[in-house]
Amino acid sequence: MRDEATPVSPVTASNEELAESERNIWAREQRLDRHIALVGFMGAGKSSLGRALADRLQRPFFDTDLCVQESQNVTVQELFASGREAEFRTLEAAVIGELLAGPPAVLSLGGGALMSDSVRASLRERCFVIHLYLSWAEVRASLDGLRVERPLLQRPLADVHSLYLERQKTYRDADVRIHAPRDDIERAIEHVLYALRRAAR
Repeated sequence: MRDEATPVSPVTASNEELAESERNIWAREQRLDRHIALVGFMGAGKSSLGRALADRLQRPFFDTDLCVQESQNVTVQELFASGREAEFRTLEAAVIGELLAGPPAVLSLGGGALMSDSVRASLRERCFVIHLYLSWAEVRASLDGLRVERPLLQRPLADVHSLYLERQKTYRDADVRIHAPRDDIERAIEHVLYALRRAAR
């Protein structure tokens, strides 16, 4: 998706004009010197999109679930299965705080990270927060696959729906909400970059 602020025709523009257009777009993206945090319900594609976006922007990428796992040498699934969700949330908040203290990066946050008031406050202060939106119909259609590695989804459908609705409330403060295609990473990246360009103007 081309930035509407740089109306350069690919048919008539010279190579020099095209290069200048790309430099202008890149400069606007880089002026957004905050962290970029991807939030959303389980299965929204935060990790896969985050890695690709970080590569495009030449920034480090961090998946907070993986950061917790590496620091504790235990999987998130094992923590939840053993009834240690509260411990996980404390570890998750600490990891997010450490990452936000570092240089600008792309962060993929767990689906429930924003349940914490302190985490939401930190994100508002230090991040450009992008909510990768999934409708309930999309979540429901994907549940069989999502349940495999997500203990919170291994419960009755009504309970999963309640969890979905509860978490949607925490995403409302995001700087932008994007319904990005999960089956087309390149197109999803263009959605995100367009939002970043508009924010950096």
